[in-house]
This record gives sequence, C-alpha cells and structure tokens, in this order.
Amino acid sequence: MVSPQLFAPETYYVATKAFLRKDGQVLILLEQAGGRWDLPGGRLGVGEFDVPLNTVLEREIREELGSEIRYRNNGPVALFRHRRPEVTTGEPEVRVLMIGFELEFLAGEIILSNEHSDHRWVAPEEAALLLPGGQRDGMEKYLNFLRSEQRKLIY
Repeated sequence: MVSPQLFAPETYYVATKAFLRKDGQVLILLEQAGGRWDLPGGRLGVGEFDVPLNTVLEREIREELGSEIRYRNNGPVALFRHRRPEVTTGEPEVRVLMIGFELEFLAGEIILSNEHSDHRWVAPEEAALLLPGGQRDGMEKYLNFLRSEQRKLIY
C-alpha cells in the first residue's frame, strides 16, 4: 500500500526568469536581502494566473531593471526548480518552478529597484558558479541550450 503522504500536494510558486545576454555575457543581480546572486525576473503576482508568461516577465524586468531597458525576447529555453528561504519572519523555505527566457539586451540604462543592490555582466559559466541552488541548475541548463544544435527547451 502506498502512503497517502507520498501524494500530498506541495505548494509551488511559478516565476519567470531572464537569461539576459549582452556580448556573450549574462546579467546577474545581487539581492538586497540575503546577499545572494539572482537572475532578473520573479514570481507571478496575484491576479496574473491568466496573464501570458512573457507579459509577466516584462513586468518583472521593468520593476527590477527600470523602464529604459530594451531587449528582444527569444522565448523560453529552460525549466528549473529552485528552493529558497522566503524573505519573511523565520525565512520558511519556498519552492519555485522557474521558466527561463533568453533575452538579448539591445539598449538602455539598468536602474536597479530596491530589491537588488548590485549587478554584474558575467560569462554564463561564471554565473553558474555564483547563482544559488536551482538557479545554478537553470544556468547550467541554459548553457546546455546554447551548446545544443537543436536549440530546444531544456528541462
């Protein structure tokens, strides 16, 4: 007999994340709370269940990087899961399913929100070493996407 606990639902958030590329490098952001490196993007907000994912990502990019940035969205390239402490009292762990989109930086000045204190353009291989947990896995999947001839979604 299978334990019912094996099928107990877990709560996952859903987030859109950006592999924002410029001159062969990707953008990573330093979180204000916790001091961890992060990919641009974030969770679907309240009321965004029916909103297209690329629209959610546009909102997140505008919020985190400012309204002046211009980019081309090449679509989703990787699916990955990430565990992180929530930025609340007690820092409970949350689970997030992330959809990584490849964005090509075109122009504009990056103006960070108060969520992040710094940013860097780094080689994707270096980003994979700096990013925490599931985001590291996401960057490694993105690297596999870049090496692939088929250029299919990596999950």
